[in-house]
Amino acid sequence: MNHFFYTLLTTLFFIGALKAPVAASELDQIVQVTLKKGWRKENGTHIAALQITLAPGWKTYWRQPGDTGIPPKFDFSGSENLTILDVIYPAPQITWQDSYRSFVYFGNVIFPILIRPEATGTATLHGNIDIGVCKEICIPVSFEVDTTLTAINQEDTLIKKSLNAKPQVGFGRVICEFKPVLDGIQISLYLTVAEPEIQHAVVEVGNPKLSIEKPKISQFGNQLKIVSNVITPTGRLVFITRRDVVTTIFSEQTVTEFSGCNSP
Repeated sequence: MNHFFYTLLTTLFFIGALKAPVAASELDQIVQVTLKKGWRKENGTHIAALQITLAPGWKTYWRQPGDTGIPPKFDFSGSENLTILDVIYPAPQITWQDSYRSFVYFGNVIFPILIRPEATGTATLHGNIDIGVCKEICIPVSFEVDTTLTAINQEDTLIKKSLNAKPQVGFGRVICEFKPVLDGIQISLYLTVAEPEIQHAVVEVGNPKLSIEKPKISQFGNQLKIVSNVITPTGRLVFITRRDVVTTIFSEQTVTEFSGCNSP
């Protein structure tokens, strides 16, 4: 059985004026978090999911929230008899407040979880979930959820729909160059794209402690250049592994994700 509890953290992140504090007892009217049991495939992989349901007008954030917002943290280390293979993030929406860009979800969002049970039969999926939920204010909230997974074979249509909503896999060679800048390092990415006009890009380097500035995009035909500064906490250079670089590009119709990059 799914169950959860939540804790309203002591710090509130303000987007607008807060007229009154939000009581923890009111949060269940804003957000609900549950685990969906999913199903087990013939190859033994189990596909479960984390489901976040938001009240109208409220939003939560993609793994890279953008210029404002609170990135989610999913910790499933307390699970039993299973190994987490991956958590799938559906492609987000892009919103603007003044000149600040955010990558968000509204309404109902499902994050598929790919799992390898360590033995046939029962496994327990346990998660500590930290997310931000925002409307006029942003509230960081913590949940604890768990559910028992059994070897059922009936596919969940909502989880399958969310799997199909993930970014497309980008093909082709991505070239990356690095150079030192004030307080960090600059990364320049070069790739060939099919879309005629790329509107947004996100760069990730596999380290959530590093701040990545909004990339600058230049496109000439199908040749795309993306430049962003990676700001380190100490201002010193850090080592970035090319295989950890993830580049996500957004056109009007599609979202495409490229994993890794290569030296020139």
